[in-house]
Amino acid sequence: MKLNDILTESQLDEFIPLTKQGRAIRRAEKAGAADVKQTVKDMETEFAGILGSQGKKFKTATTDDVVQFLKSKNVDTKKIDATQPMDAKRMQTIFTTLVKDKMGGKNIAGGASAPTDKGTQPATDPKVLKTVYSQTKAAFSQLNMKEKKRLLTALQKDITANTKKPAAKKQPAPSSKPRVRVKPTT
Repeated sequence: MKLNDILTESQLDEFIPLTKQGRAIRRAEKAGAADVKQTVKDMETEFAGILGSQGKKFKTATTDDVVQFLKSKNVDTKKIDATQPMDAKRMQTIFTTLVKDKMGGKNIAGGASAPTDKGTQPATDPKVLKTVYSQTKAAFSQLNMKEKKRLLTALQKDITANTKKPAAKKQPAPSSKPRVRVKPTT
């Protein structure tokens, strides 16, 4: 009897060979699933702690409680249907979906994607660079001459440490006798 006789075509595609690589893949899959499960469990524990501090129980949490918790975590809650009743299974499904999305690289942050205040502007923004430059210049102008010299030497040391050139090959020391190559006679 052959393996093809026992298994269907779709089962053959899912079959992981018993090789080193197959075992490594299987271990990685199990580790990823365990990581998701532990993260969801941690979120549920934190949520239960917050509910407990408010005098509420985990089993009787409302949709609004879950939404407020996720908003405090800066998570987009638009996909959560507020009309459906909340139970433990639904909370676990919501948390699991969010954790999987986050681990999958999706952006789950709530709010607008555009920066709204100065604190979240990217550092390459010309306005921010001018501000940083003017602040640095103002701080430098308040230093006395001795402090300026110390700062200058520290910066020079830092620059030379970051731009080390690879060491050149050592040249043999010149000898006092000239080298003469003698060809063997045949």
